Amino acid sequence: MSNSRKMNFLEREKILKNISDYKSITISKDQIEDILNIKKGIYYPLNGFLKEDDFISVCKKMRLGNGKIWPIPIVLDITEDIYQRIKNEKDIILKDQTGKLIAFLKDIEIYFYDKKFFVENVFGTKNNSHPGVNEVYKMGDYLVGGEVLSLSELDECFPDYNFSPEKTKEYFKEKGWETICAFQTRNVPHRGHEFLQKEALRMTDGLFIHPVVGRKKMEDFKDEYIIAAYEILIERYYPKDRVLFGVLPLRMKYAGPREALLHALIRKNFGCTHFIVGRDHAGVDNFYSSTAAQEIFDKFNKEEIGIEILKFPEVVYCQSCRKHIFIDNCPHSEQERIHFSGTKIREKIKNKEMPPAYLIRPEIYYLLSKGKSLVDDFYHKDDLKTGFCLWFTGLSQSGKTTIADEIYHILSDKGLKVERLDGDIVRQTLTKDLGFTKEDREENLRRVGSLVRLFVQRGVIVIASFISPYRKSRRELRKRIPNFIEVFVNCPLEICEKRDKKGLYKKAREGKIKNFTGISDPYEPPENPEIEINTSQESVENSAKRIIKYLENTFLKK
Repeated sequence: MSNSRKMNFLEREKILKNISDYKSITISKDQIEDILNIKKGIYYPLNGFLKEDDFISVCKKMRLGNGKIWPIPIVLDITEDIYQRIKNEKDIILKDQTGKLIAFLKDIEIYFYDKKFFVENVFGTKNNSHPGVNEVYKMGDYLVGGEVLSLSELDECFPDYNFSPEKTKEYFKEKGWETICAFQTRNVPHRGHEFLQKEALRMTDGLFIHPVVGRKKMEDFKDEYIIAAYEILIERYYPKDRVLFGVLPLRMKYAGPREALLHALIRKNFGCTHFIVGRDHAGVDNFYSSTAAQEIFDKFNKEEIGIEILKFPEVVYCQSCRKHIFIDNCPHSEQERIHFSGTKIREKIKNKEMPPAYLIRPEIYYLLSKGKSLVDDFYHKDDLKTGFCLWFTGLSQSGKTTIADEIYHILSDKGLKVERLDGDIVRQTLTKDLGFTKEDREENLRRVGSLVRLFVQRGVIVIASFISPYRKSRRELRKRIPNFIEVFVNCPLEICEKRDKKGLYKKAREGKIKNFTGISDPYEPPENPEIEINTSQESVENSAKRIIKYLENTFLKK
């Protein structure tokens, strides 16, 4: 089987000219993601959604009908109603929820399938408490197989990191890397991950850190925070010329050993020569043993898989050795060993309890503890087609936080997906290690800007309130962040000083606080902000109304 191909101009024009001859079905975001992965060669050797013989063979044997290894069915499900409408069709059109043409499904085959057969073979259980099993039980009763031919260019999440296999192979070649190890994850990095990655770097020329992004379980970390965490880690603790960071849009199925095999085959398609499989890879709860994902590779020879599997033992922190070490290499008793638990680390972050530095880097904790870094009900809502950032700037006590909070609540009450970032909170978390020199202030905004950019690119509204005193820094933010809306919260210095219940301005005038904006460090007012609010002359309510009206005439315009 070959990769899905994009239609040439004549083919596409012929289909569009005769569009009324074809019946169409609407597909989900997850199914569009599968189409993208077929189109880009991520799912090679697949060229479309599986037909019945391939589906049965994959479920039973982890092989396509032609004998090539493939462990998890990539399928397009439909309901009884859709089946009755298209059962006599040869080809169909696939559209998204808005009616946009996505792909042409050629030479289709529609077939009924046994869901219990599916889940027992792929997940090893019929228990619907398993998230993958539960998803299958919710699927339609029929599957449609056929070759996928792309009809249009599709938007991709996180374009700065969303590489195709073609691009990564070019990058590896340019770097002169002959051996490349891929690291798969769905979580933020802890020190155990870091140890594994650096061990792999000792064995290969380059490291490809490649987290899965997309729909996840509740209480997993949001994609934006995973990316931001790795940005910090790589910048500070890795040899930058030997590491590539990218994302893989792929819905986690939590299929344990079979999913580990799928992940390895995908990374081979990206040009990697090695792949790390640790304990409990792609597992969930207690459905698989901790070594099941490593053991599945014993069923295939290395040449057939086409990528070398690094079956690393568990990493622990030994209090006697005072270092991270593979458990097999540690000579001390179990009492001296501290095991890594993603669940426990997640709970500590959720409860704002800082884990020891041997479990997670402090900078990563500060990032994750700043706000809602975990997936929740609200985060499963659809993103806006276009995200934007409202950036509130002004002196301390000018009213930035108060107005920004009001806007946040108004937009949240409208059911929109909104993230809130405030300077004081971020200073306690994401940038706790920074001071207030000009250089540290600029670094503070650079880190915040990276996070804001990720959210906006994903179609999320970001409400940010920071003093951000320098025009140059704000200009840089505007260049980096799409749809950047500068809100100047203008208030005379003397009014800000009167509002200051903490007495910070007074301490600054007495010389007790250095580099204080407005006193010993300048504030450079915006020259052409999109919105200017004067909080000494208008109420919070009226200010908020003006901002909402601006948004309704621009990014929230229906």
